Amino acid sequence: MDQTAFYGVVSAINFTLLGLWWVAVKDRVDLASGTASFRRMAYFVSLQFVVPATIALFAQVAPDVAEVWRSAFALAGLVGIAGTLMLAYEMSVQTDAKILPAVFAVIGAPLYLLVIVVALWPGIVGDLELQLTPIEVEGFLLTIVVFLGVQAAWFVHMTPSKTDQA
Repeated sequence: MDQTAFYGVVSAINFTLLGLWWVAVKDRVDLASGTASFRRMAYFVSLQFVVPATIALFAQVAPDVAEVWRSAFALAGLVGIAGTLMLAYEMSVQTDAKILPAVFAVIGAPLYLLVIVVALWPGIVGDLELQLTPIEVEGFLLTIVVFLGVQAAWFVHMTPSKTDQA
């Protein structure tokens, strides 16, 4: 598949998911206008869509200039790690769930770390003898990131807070 087309679709899907998330947040009063912790959790979920959407936009700017997408992916990977870990923390604090927040931390952060590694050291793809280019590997990683983002949105929207259960 043409990488420009792929990243165009990824960007459009993630900005659409972001808009849907904003609508979903309005349904949960505690997320939209509750405590600062709940608002942070809603924001960290939005990062799960903003980061992949922004990366995908940068990947389309100059697809033949590797430094552009590599810089964007590396920087976004740092933001993704921070956002994923903070989201996992807020999930564990605001809900009784223990397993899913840990899953997000254990899978999400290392996934974003892989995004950074491939961006900064694209030769690793060849060293691993993968039949893919670095930007294609990033596409696979980004697809998993999007999947996790959707799961985070579902979890945060559908899981009652500790105060709701009391």
